[in-house]
Amino acid sequence: MAGLLGFFSFEPEWSLYTFIRTGLLALQHRGGERRVVCSKVDNEVVCRNLGSWSKKSLGTQVAAAATYSTRNLDGLVVSNGIVAAVADRRSKYLEEVVEELSKAASKEATWKAVEKILRGYSDTDIPTFLAITNRDELVAWRTLSGLTPLVIGGYGFDMLIASSESSTLEIIDADARRYLDPAEGVYVSRNYLKFFKAGDRPGKGLCAFELLYTARHDAVVNGVGAYEFRKSLGRELSKLLASEIDVIVGVPETATPYAIGLSQVTGKPFEIAFVPTIAKSRSMMRLDPLERLISVHLKLNPVRSSLEGRRVAVVDDSMVTGATMRTVSQMLRLRVGVKEIHLLIASPKLVRSCPYSVFELSQDRLIAANLDDEHARRYLEVDSLTWLDLESVEKVSKIFRCSLCGYCLGRERIGGAR
Repeated sequence: MAGLLGFFSFEPEWSLYTFIRTGLLALQHRGGERRVVCSKVDNEVVCRNLGSWSKKSLGTQVAAAATYSTRNLDGLVVSNGIVAAVADRRSKYLEEVVEELSKAASKEATWKAVEKILRGYSDTDIPTFLAITNRDELVAWRTLSGLTPLVIGGYGFDMLIASSESSTLEIIDADARRYLDPAEGVYVSRNYLKFFKAGDRPGKGLCAFELLYTARHDAVVNGVGAYEFRKSLGRELSKLLASEIDVIVGVPETATPYAIGLSQVTGKPFEIAFVPTIAKSRSMMRLDPLERLISVHLKLNPVRSSLEGRRVAVVDDSMVTGATMRTVSQMLRLRVGVKEIHLLIASPKLVRSCPYSVFELSQDRLIAANLDDEHARRYLEVDSLTWLDLESVEKVSKIFRCSLCGYCLGRERIGGAR
């Protein structure tokens, strides 16, 4: 999982350091293991960890940054001194694209060549990426498949900004101006700015987990508000609730809108059940069992007064291995003393690994792919287990007029295109 952030300043006196640092903080939920910034030093572009840059060294006109959930940056970050690029998915072709852009930049013709270069990969799933050159140019490109988003914004007329999420722009007091379509890009230099299309084949749809899990609640993704989308799925989840409950809780913080939607329909109270100790930590992306356990305990300390002795509907946005929820259910029974636990997952079963590297999860780790519902319920130590069905996601997607890739959920596409 990754978040991208790029800047081009039309005013040389602007320092990009504070913008980048704040913007990456706003994207930390997309990956906190590595924060990389590419910018120009003397006449070369270099990529370093954020902590290796200072206000003085990042006082340049252009920069591309990314936050990653992995420490292995192979196929994600490429730099050859002339061009540097950061991508939000791994690709063996990223280095080739950087090389082609480098040749164009050396001839002072990047603006002429960029569309042609990317059209040359019209049969290849080049990921969404940001690239900068040592000639102070920025290229922002949204993947042909449409799996991951990219929004273009501005800081007045002084700066062009590209980001994986609209909320990042708002946090640095910029405005979202345009959501790039699949196979659409933008090139910008001091004297030239152009949007271009480099492909017109039907895409796979936006990764379903962008709206189900990845994006912040305050993000607008391709014109769809993540918060309202998630509440709508929570309302659909109410139709599948078959048990008597006293209270509804969301496993913080990503499941809260789903729990609110469920509460609005059922009339059962929504309560704050857990308080985090540290900044957000995406336990879904923690592969090491000990790291996952520590992450869960740090972000889920229970509020006993809202739960003790009650029949609790626990809503989670998704479930990968089930290890997080098993820890939660044990905590609720043994430390809090809840009467019953009814677990509702506000997304369909995750049954296949992602072939597009949006999420790097192997199929043999997916609980829904390896256990039937009854064995999963016993493993999770809950009284009932309910998953949202694909038909409900289909219904909500059509209402919001968005097309989602549902391959990992057992389907190629979900919903209708905008």
